[in-house]
Amino acid sequence: MELLLSDIPPLRLGNRSFSDCFASLVRNADYMRIASGYISTESLTEIKRIIESNNGPSLDLIIGMHYFEGITRPQYEAASYLNKFLISSDMGKVSVVTTFKLHGKMYSFEKEGEVFAGIMGSSNISSMIDSHRNYETDILLTEKSIIYEINSFLKKTSNITSKPISDWLPDSFIENNRLLEGHESVRKIDNIELLKINNDLNGVVFDISLKATKRHQKSNLNVYFGKGRENKSTGFIKPRHWYEVEIIVPKSITDKRDYPKAGFPDKESIIDVYTDDGWKFQCKISGDYSKNFRSNDDLKILGKWIKGRLENAGVLHIGEIVTEEILKKYGRDSFQLKGTNRHNVWFLDFGI
Repeated sequence: MELLLSDIPPLRLGNRSFSDCFASLVRNADYMRIASGYISTESLTEIKRIIESNNGPSLDLIIGMHYFEGITRPQYEAASYLNKFLISSDMGKVSVVTTFKLHGKMYSFEKEGEVFAGIMGSSNISSMIDSHRNYETDILLTEKSIIYEINSFLKKTSNITSKPISDWLPDSFIENNRLLEGHESVRKIDNIELLKINNDLNGVVFDISLKATKRHQKSNLNVYFGKGRENKSTGFIKPRHWYEVEIIVPKSITDKRDYPKAGFPDKESIIDVYTDDGWKFQCKISGDYSKNFRSNDDLKILGKWIKGRLENAGVLHIGEIVTEEILKKYGRDSFQLKGTNRHNVWFLDFGI
């Protein structure tokens, strides 16, 4: 038995986190069963890529709360996308509980037909993402009697109280984009603050292209499809996140006098950005000729802002390469970086 705790200051106690333990167990399992009250788009796309990149483990995923409390279109599509992959690969399934709200979070891990570990606690499957910032507490279990009980419960829950995700089409979807809600280093601003920042615009505008040609199918908005990060000692491949993006700005723009420049001597600088749909976060300018434009600390913040807008518009579906055609359907293939009268504060516009 082992206590798993989040590694978030000021309460850093040296325990392993859920995400670290989960990654270790996945590497050693050939089958896992998971009941998670709530899901996130990025956790489902990541776990699909982990299974795909490493040829396993198989997965039986049970979604506990969304049938009763609603689901966003991107969440539903991510679950359906994962289910189709698992079914077609004969590697498991995704189901949704329809008889009662299942708020529990339970995990079991098997190797060659034998259960060797289980986890119970507060962590939904979204906790496997490194940027997850809720403080979670969980217990890793290895005692045979209890982990067999957990595994048995998960089997019965999947078979008795649930239906395949493919047999459930919600009557409606939660329409607002929740991807950035509660994300560390991101703040939702109200209409008054948004009006104030618009009044402070100084007329400086840079049009930043979202490159989506065939030669950009593993970069920029599509780094998800690039090579994952391989652990040389174990051979385990950790994929890039679905919402991870890296925008490369051409020298013809970065050379302009008013464009924010990378700093010295560390060749990076941080700017505060407000967005047209009411978010505030930081972006980093770095690289030779100040060519890299990324969200600071977490590359997924900017990705959630851009790809989330495409998903909510219904033009991008989970697992698709962002193409010129998709951007055309959305209505624009660039966002604008606008200057303000405030020091080091900029405005991002991707509205249509």
